[in-house]
Amino acid sequence: MANFIFDATKKLAKEMESKFKKLHEDAITVWQNKEIKFDLQIMHMGLRKGEVLVDMINGVEDTKGNNGERGYLVITNLRLLWYSEKSPKTNLSIGYDCITNLEIKQTKSRLRGNVQALFLRTKFKETRYEFIFTSLIENSPRLFTSFQSTLRSYDSTKLFRDFKIRGAIIQDKELIPLPSEQIYHKYPGVWNVSDDQGQIGFLYISNIRIAWFANMAESYNVSLPYVQFRSIRKKENSLGPIVIIDICKLYGSYNLTFRSEKSDEIASEISRLFRIYVDNPILGLEVSVQEAQNPTESSQQPRVFDDIEIIEPIYAGQSHASAAYCVSESTNSSQVDFSSELCLAIETPPNNISIEQLWRII
Repeated sequence: MANFIFDATKKLAKEMESKFKKLHEDAITVWQNKEIKFDLQIMHMGLRKGEVLVDMINGVEDTKGNNGERGYLVITNLRLLWYSEKSPKTNLSIGYDCITNLEIKQTKSRLRGNVQALFLRTKFKETRYEFIFTSLIENSPRLFTSFQSTLRSYDSTKLFRDFKIRGAIIQDKELIPLPSEQIYHKYPGVWNVSDDQGQIGFLYISNIRIAWFANMAESYNVSLPYVQFRSIRKKENSLGPIVIIDICKLYGSYNLTFRSEKSDEIASEISRLFRIYVDNPILGLEVSVQEAQNPTESSQQPRVFDDIEIIEPIYAGQSHASAAYCVSESTNSSQVDFSSELCLAIETPPNNISIEQLWRII
């Protein structure tokens, strides 16, 4: 089953090949670390360009949504994936940006009884979810150590992926380079005219991002990685030639505008480096999990099938699988509605979830 992810990756690459060449937004937008998805199409379980497999752990139970079902946990540099051993169509994709809290504590598994598990609290689109993952391999801390080290590294490399305003990115009038960053050009006399005021400063162009800071105050700065780019445009206005950088919809659909006597040169250089980046994104996460280098580890552990009750999820793959993980909507107070099906006043179910579907989950 380990080949499942690699097969999905090949299928995804083939599907997106032409879109990458055209810089289509569907292809260049990195959603994997920003979203939570349930029961994905097999293709989207594949690793996109720039996404790296950190570890793959077998014998992991999704205790919250599929208690009693063995599965695989896949840790990448952008997200956590889980899929059922029996039916990969039952799966999860949890982007690291959605994780608000991580804990290791006791839970009850149908396969192992009372055991330590990985608890994740998350938030996506104003809805809070909870996920619980339990290792079915006795005395194996790998589930916890691999994921915790990956998440720590992810949190320490945000400048590779996030738009930053007024950050600590400048020291002694120079851009502080990121690991593996190559600064190709520093343009003086570049106006940032993204707002009504406009400020003159220095523009840096590297293999990972563009960065700008004001002459008069280095704390007035921006850092924008190529991963958030949608397009680069040149335009003439009353001020002269300007360069407009549009941001992908997922990141807010805003833009940055710069003016310089070398606007044509700047636009051409950024466009060239952006195309190179799209083909081989640098997303910042460098994690070495020693155990992950040994794919035969799973065969060294005895797999016990006797005296195990495996309960098949009757409604696995349903479009509203998210309801099993939903903790609460992020509203100040719960709305109460009258249910004609139950003839009772009940708390309003999550969006697009019916009473019948909630009963099915139970």
